[in-house]
Amino acid sequence: MNEAPAGLYRLERNLSRDELIDELVALPQRMRDAVGTQDVATLERQPTADAWSAFDVCKHLRDVAQVYGMRFKWTILQDDAFFPNYDEDGWVANSPDRASDVMQLIDELASYRAETVRLLRSQPPEGWQRTGRHEVLGTVTLEPYVRHQVEHESQHLAQLRAALGLS
Repeated sequence: MNEAPAGLYRLERNLSRDELIDELVALPQRMRDAVGTQDVATLERQPTADAWSAFDVCKHLRDVAQVYGMRFKWTILQDDAFFPNYDEDGWVANSPDRASDVMQLIDELASYRAETVRLLRSQPPEGWQRTGRHEVLGTVTLEPYVRHQVEHESQHLAQLRAALGLS
């Protein structure tokens, strides 16, 4: 396994590539299971003044599924692809989404994720070693970057469950 560069989450579990992809596939259903039949007030409640609500976490997970999915696609389809940084807090704060539409938001995430999964499953072993350039982190390699995404999502799923009092 390649080491992740500084600034990336390190996945403690030693998952195969197929298991990594399975984790990416599982996220939308895990979110649906956590959100379940929660009412809007529960979804919008902030656990603390400076913490994201459960709905904010859902918006962020949808955003990163799209952003990272495009970064993975660029890595696969372009040589030395450049990944601009983005303001994740600003995207969450400025999103026009409503908590009453949380299931549609998760469906969007699942849609973005389907293309990502298809592309990752198509990669030969050497494809997992392709690289891109992140505006802040510098050179990243596909496999450790996917591992980073799985860990990132795992942490936010725990944050989502905690915001809903499900921990």
